[in-house]
Amino acid sequence: MKRRIATSLLVLAAGAGNASELPFAATRNVPDYTASMIVRNMSGEPKEMLRSVVHHKGWTRVESVNGNHTAISYGNYFDNTVLRTTRTGNEDFAWMSIEKTDRSLDLSVKQAKETGETDNQAGEACKWWQLIRTKEEMAPLWFSCLSADGIEVSQKVLFRVGKPMSDTQLVRLDRTAVAESEISPPKKLFDPWFWLKPLRDYPEPEALVDFEARMVGGWSEVRILRHYPWRSEERREKGGTLKLTIWNELENQGISIISSKDMHDLHAGRAPLDPKRPYNTFQLKTGQVDLKRTGGALGETCAWFNMTPNLADAGRQECLTPDGVPLEINILSGWGHGESYTAVEIKRRPVELKEMIPPSELTDPSSWGFTVSD
Repeated sequence: MKRRIATSLLVLAAGAGNASELPFAATRNVPDYTASMIVRNMSGEPKEMLRSVVHHKGWTRVESVNGNHTAISYGNYFDNTVLRTTRTGNEDFAWMSIEKTDRSLDLSVKQAKETGETDNQAGEACKWWQLIRTKEEMAPLWFSCLSADGIEVSQKVLFRVGKPMSDTQLVRLDRTAVAESEISPPKKLFDPWFWLKPLRDYPEPEALVDFEARMVGGWSEVRILRHYPWRSEERREKGGTLKLTIWNELENQGISIISSKDMHDLHAGRAPLDPKRPYNTFQLKTGQVDLKRTGGALGETCAWFNMTPNLADAGRQECLTPDGVPLEINILSGWGHGESYTAVEIKRRPVELKEMIPPSELTDPSSWGFTVSD
């Protein structure tokens, strides 16, 4: 039963935590615990999911089960670190993302305040907090109910008009010692070979040669490697940001990494292409339309192609030699400055997939603060 109590509002500093998948916490001093919950989505067709939470010394594993689909998150709320992945039935992992940032994300908790209301969840008394995630006027309203020792035992999300969108109710809470292995993601998620292992045998067309290219633009330099169907692009910006993408042009498979002084993100996937969406999510390409004009660099000529036909907010054009080597690339952006690159060095030589594997420091779990389990 809820009741209103007379109390002053307590305000948490902005930018305290990240990732709506992880439980909200008002303090770092949350004890080890395991919790079982039921999540009810009330927008559209009503659905129920099972949610389990395991917490140890600031690190949390959350699993949400919907039928044979399980969404899993590992992370540290106050360190703004979260790893997300999914599993379907007995299948292995097919997708993962890791984010760590010093900046407040759009859905991070920028401010939190007690509402003055209390509740009781499965025998656990708690106080409701409102979480301010965005300044958007029509954004939903988020609430979290914390026990006396800081454990989140309930959540609710309301439409701006007050209609329920979803709620999370506690079924069971155990304050018990939790082993580090229980909140540690599997080691193989950080192994590039797990994500890049070929899914099948691939042809080696004579028309598409292996090559290494170095290209220079106004803001950054790019190193490109290709061993069809594998390709990697490593972009180093003048400000120090590194962007590295390795992908398989015939599958929805690859790794993308962004590393800078204030963020370290990794996205990985390994799955066949969806016939309904036959373009790899790791590359900016939705087709190849001849633009009927030519260019050149390093004494070679090339033909310009639009690699992103029918894409409105961004684009990529490449000037390709007959054997598929880019001599010029134009990156177009509807949100900021684009970039134009010109080749300054081309080497047609055998390239092996192992040359494209990211340096270990970019995939080391400790760079995000994670320990790993077998």
